[in-house]
Amino acid sequence: MKNSQLLWLRLEQEFQVELEDSFYWLLNKLEIHRFSMEHKPNEKSTKVLFIWLPLNEWSIEEQKNLIKSLISLAKTFDLELPPCLWSEVKDEDWSLSWKKSWKPDPVGKSILILPAWLEVPEEFIGRKIIRIDPGSAFGTGSHFSTRLCIEALEDIPPSGQIIADIGCGSGILSCTALRLGAIRTFSVDIDSLAISATKINSALNDFSDDLLRVFHGSIQEIEANMPKKKIDLILCNILSPVIKSLGPEFKKIIARKGKVILSGLLVEQIEELQEFFSTLGWQVLKIKTKGQWALMVLTLIK
Repeated sequence: MKNSQLLWLRLEQEFQVELEDSFYWLLNKLEIHRFSMEHKPNEKSTKVLFIWLPLNEWSIEEQKNLIKSLISLAKTFDLELPPCLWSEVKDEDWSLSWKKSWKPDPVGKSILILPAWLEVPEEFIGRKIIRIDPGSAFGTGSHFSTRLCIEALEDIPPSGQIIADIGCGSGILSCTALRLGAIRTFSVDIDSLAISATKINSALNDFSDDLLRVFHGSIQEIEANMPKKKIDLILCNILSPVIKSLGPEFKKIIARKGKVILSGLLVEQIEELQEFFSTLGWQVLKIKTKGQWALMVLTLIK
């Protein structure tokens, strides 16, 4: 009996550019990771969202609910979406079309996020290269919250430091920290697929298992496996409710004078989080925003 070829559903949805970061947030929340957002030729105010879904895993009702979620999110910004287009594509077709959408992506002053199958363009030769397999999802550097973290790592160089990457996703922040001089990272995530993605991307960047240490779990795994010297810098690029649930545990692993970089926050959540961490004995050193997303740098008050 012949194996039937894997088929994919492709959703094509035009949208206004101001929805881009919100769509990133929604798709990650829905655990949809095979997507791209592309500019239309000669059009700066809109983009096109492409989502690839395994055909045999998505019912008609689930497809409708996905569209409703996109429409509902647009309505919160008083925006309307034009009709979408569904199509079926073969496995090799989706792979090729998806790869075409990924380009070398300079971030900050010194970092280049490079899809694993591409060579370094000549104009970016001087940058520090972070090779990523976007197919492993969980963070490719394109979302504002990830870019804020990378820029913060440049502003607060982690040279010689031990890093904890909580909710490591693709491992992109761990790889960046090591490329910027960190001596070791402890990278954790509760999603086993994220652990696999981090290991893949660590190997693509030639980091040893001892240099980039990956654990399935959360802060407890870092506490159980870290050396006597505590963590110098905690990276936590997760949504605000999860950050609040983890916040009381940060003290267990942070070194004296250590810092925490929090991202994945909405601008309107800053004040609430400032108050929350203040009651836990933390001081806010810096706040930075990009679009509607925000980043905070904290240190313990001694």
